[in-house]
Amino acid sequence: MIVVPMGYIRFVFICAIVMMFLLSSPVHCATEEEKALIYYSEDTLTAGDIVQLEQGYSFKLVDANEDSGDVLVKVYHNGKEIEVGDAFGDEDSPFEYIITIKEVDDDKEDEEIDYVVIRITPVDFDEKDDSISVEMEIEQFLDPEQDDDDFLTLDSSRSVKVEETLSLDEGYTLDASDMEDDSVILELSKDGKSLKKEELEIDDIFSYSKTEGDSTRTIFIARVSKFFESSTGSTVILKDVTQRPDLEEDETKKLSGNTSENKSNETLPLMSIPDSSDNKDGINATSVAESTQNSTSSINEGNDTGTDQVNTNSFMPILFLVIIITGFAIWKFG
Repeated sequence: MIVVPMGYIRFVFICAIVMMFLLSSPVHCATEEEKALIYYSEDTLTAGDIVQLEQGYSFKLVDANEDSGDVLVKVYHNGKEIEVGDAFGDEDSPFEYIITIKEVDDDKEDEEIDYVVIRITPVDFDEKDDSISVEMEIEQFLDPEQDDDDFLTLDSSRSVKVEETLSLDEGYTLDASDMEDDSVILELSKDGKSLKKEELEIDDIFSYSKTEGDSTRTIFIARVSKFFESSTGSTVILKDVTQRPDLEEDETKKLSGNTSENKSNETLPLMSIPDSSDNKDGINATSVAESTQNSTSSINEGNDTGTDQVNTNSFMPILFLVIIITGFAIWKFG
């Protein structure tokens, strides 16, 4: 007869309970997603450089190590440093700033979703004069927690035929030319003036930004998706197409809004009163002022009888005294 120690039985029993609990408990794994691409650039930075991004974000290159291929960064939002945890990144494992949002799924259960907001990828290092410059690929995606709806087009798809013009908002246009098997030239213009021209391959990003003070705005951004050849011509298919209002257009709107507000707050011009030396036909400055006041009072009170208006403010104390004396007399002799 085999005798099993009670300690062993308790151990197996506890393990079985723990295993059943783990299997029965729902496992929520945070999934990683990306919203619309709203900023892209390829910049060469040295330690201490700061890059202004969209939605109030910015980052600073703190240090770089050519031997390991790592970069160390700090991320800011509206000028305040954000706790990002692991602040390192390299070419194979880029630095990513991620926010986690709890959302309710179709089964009405809480689901945690990780949204990538900033991705920084070091591509190449160059050491000169005891300083290291780093060529970096910088991507920023829409932060769903930010109240931002200032978009003319957001994360859409467009197509532009080669040697034809694609019309965009606010006078912007996009032209495609010299398309080959693996590349095409895109040119962005506004009101006929060329702003940026670049040769791109599939999956490359075309981006045009403006900077004013500490603010940077990506006016237009698109990713080359694929090329389409037909018997009638060639077409470039674009995805991740986003366009924001121009900084100049925004400033014009603000100025026009202020002008309208100022106009609505303007008072009527004062009537000019001639000097007494320029009086004619016996009309003096005092009579003009009194007639102006009387006419204004007549308009305000809605009196259309055409009679003269008398300012009774000066007679109020006398009238009040007469009423008191009359009342006292009636009471005394009544």
